Amino acid sequence: MTVETLAERGARYRPAVVHEMRAVIGEHGDELSGWLRYHMGWEDRAGRPVAGAGGKMLRPTALLLTHELLGGALAQALPAAAAVELAHNFSLLHDDIEDASETRHGRATLWTFVGVAQAVNAGDGMYTLARTALYRLLDAGVPHDRVLAAMRELDHACLRLVHGQALDIGFEGQSQVTRAEYLEMAAGKTAAMFAASFALGARLAGAEPAVVDGFRRFGHAIGIAFQAVDDVLGIWGVPEQTGKPVGDDLRARKMTLPVTTALEAGGELAERLRAAYDVPPTAGEDVLPIARLIESAGGRAATETLARERVADGLAALRAAGVDEGAARACAEFAEAAVGRVT
Repeated sequence: MTVETLAERGARYRPAVVHEMRAVIGEHGDELSGWLRYHMGWEDRAGRPVAGAGGKMLRPTALLLTHELLGGALAQALPAAAAVELAHNFSLLHDDIEDASETRHGRATLWTFVGVAQAVNAGDGMYTLARTALYRLLDAGVPHDRVLAAMRELDHACLRLVHGQALDIGFEGQSQVTRAEYLEMAAGKTAAMFAASFALGARLAGAEPAVVDGFRRFGHAIGIAFQAVDDVLGIWGVPEQTGKPVGDDLRARKMTLPVTTALEAGGELAERLRAAYDVPPTAGEDVLPIARLIESAGGRAATETLARERVADGLAALRAAGVDEGAARACAEFAEAAVGRVT
């Protein structure tokens, strides 16, 4: 029997998830609905359809992959897959405002042309629609107790996400952030939704609690690894591949994982890095010297090592939960797709 690759699954999942999300957001003619469709990459600012836009959909892919690996039917999990992607995009709408990001995936971010207040409203609407999407699980024939458990899982994940985002914003006013503090932030801002996506897929398939927890642990580990890789790409990536300007984190003097790791290493390079970070950024600043300091101090290598270790930890959690080898291999393929951009 031919084993379906992750790319083949993704090609099958994506149109189904988009169709479900479109059904949740609707085709209403009001401005708010249009702004949501714009943010999702389905329309331009004038409301004209756009082809081939949108994000990677890693979280709904994680959910549907897990659900099918455990014997669940795709159709029953689609509302939850739509929910996690909508919840992720609620966080992106707010994140763009909080970081003053003017572009995402090569397009103007919503707040830049509708204003901050309306973009906040759009983010709030996206969050509400994410929760609304879960009610559609009942229409798909999912038992009530599993729907309630799914709602609890997503709500807790969103709360952890917002807590992580609050920590991240708080770091901007701090001259010192430890590696441990940064990882606590990443556990909420990034890892919480990955963990919930894998756990939701297992819950909706009716898996035993130990298996659900194993997938949750795997998702959490992948989320931390994903953030670590994202931090590396934010400094040393290629804009055409990452979809965002490289060096912005350094210009904003953000305490990302490579930076905190390099600073904690101590020594002359760390002191030079701290001195460079203490200098207020200027428009068009060349941050290459700062990037070189971080790399020379070991920040890049240590961050990439952490990403590899977290992937290994996640796969070990699956095997400890009794997940069969075929499913573990499929999850390893997911990890490679999500994290292997550097590792």
